[in-house]
Amino acid sequence: MLVASCSQPATPTPPPPEPTPDATPTPLPPLPDLVVDLHVDTITQIIDQKVDWDSGLLEASLSSLEVGGVNVVVQAAWIPRGVQDPRGLARRKIQGILNMVRRSHGRAALVRGPGQLEAVLRSGRIAVIIALEGGTALVEDEATLREFVDLGLGMVGLTWTESSPFADSSAEPRKGDAGGLTERGRAMVRLCNELGLMIDVSHMSDAATRETVALSAAPVLASHSNSRRLADVPRNLPDDLLTAIAAKGGLVGVMFHGPFVVTGRPARRDDVVTQARALVELIGADHVGLGSDFDGIIKAPDGLGRSAQFEDLRKDLALQLSSSQVKAVQGGSFLRFWRAVQASKPSP
Repeated sequence: MLVASCSQPATPTPPPPEPTPDATPTPLPPLPDLVVDLHVDTITQIIDQKVDWDSGLLEASLSSLEVGGVNVVVQAAWIPRGVQDPRGLARRKIQGILNMVRRSHGRAALVRGPGQLEAVLRSGRIAVIIALEGGTALVEDEATLREFVDLGLGMVGLTWTESSPFADSSAEPRKGDAGGLTERGRAMVRLCNELGLMIDVSHMSDAATRETVALSAAPVLASHSNSRRLADVPRNLPDDLLTAIAAKGGLVGVMFHGPFVVTGRPARRDDVVTQARALVELIGADHVGLGSDFDGIIKAPDGLGRSAQFEDLRKDLALQLSSSQVKAVQGGSFLRFWRAVQASKPSP
C-alpha cells in the first residue's frame, strides 16, 4: 500500500539555460575556382564502347577531368537521328549518367541547382549536371519532360541536327521567317522556365535561337557554339545573336570541334583561345564559358584533345585575358548564369 505524504512537493528543477548562440559561426570552406565544361557526350561512348567512366578510351574520363581540374561537367543525353524509341534512349542515357556518378566512389555527385553545386565543390567532388540534347525524345511534351526532371535533368536542348517538333535545327532550317520555334516549342520554352531548367540553343537555327532568346523569361545558353565571324559555319552564331544572348544574361560556351573553331586548316589550341578572346571582346567575360563537346566524335584541336589539357588551355587564356576574365570564362560565368536562371523561376 502507498501511504500519502504530508510534506510539500519539491520545487521543480528549472530547465538548463538555452545555449548561447555562437557569435562567430564556423565559416564555410572557400569556394574553389570553377572549371566548367558545358557539354560532353561521355555517356554515349560509355554505352557504345562498353567501358566505364575511368576508361582511357574516353576524352572526358573521370581521371582526365580530375587531372585538368574540371570540377563541373554537363553530361549530355544525346539523341541521334532516326531513333525508333527516342524517349526510351533518353531515359537509358540519363540513368546511365546517374550510374556513372553512383559508381564514382564519391569522386562525383549529381547537382540540381547552384546551392548543391557549391556544396559539392566545397567537398572536393566533381559536380555533374544532366542535359538532354535532342527534343525528339520529348514525345509526350510536358509529361516526358517532367519525367526526366524527376530523374535529375537540369538542361534542355530542343533540337540536334534534325529539326524536332519544337524547333528548327541549324543543319536543316526552313526557308524564310518560318524556321523558328513551333507552337509546341513555345510551350516547351515556357515550361522550362516554369521548372527552372536551363535552355540550350546550340544546334538551333538562327530563327529558332532568336525566338527562344526573346520568349524565354530566363537567360539561355549556347553550351557549345562559336563565333560565326571567325568560322563561318551554320552551327556557329552571328554577332547579333551572340549579343542578344548576352543582353538577357545568357552564356556562350566555346566548343573545341576543329572545323567550328577555324576553317581551312586543322585547329590548334591557340585557335580556341582566339575564339574565347573574340567572344570576351564582343559580349564580355561574364557571358563566355567553355563547352568542349568531348566524346562527341569531334576533331579535337592540336594540344586540346582531352579534359586533362584544360589546365594547358587555362595557361594560354591567361596570356590573352586578365585573371578575372580567365576565372569567368573557365567557370565563374556559369555559376552567375545558373543563379540567374533559378532567380527567374516563378514562385509556386
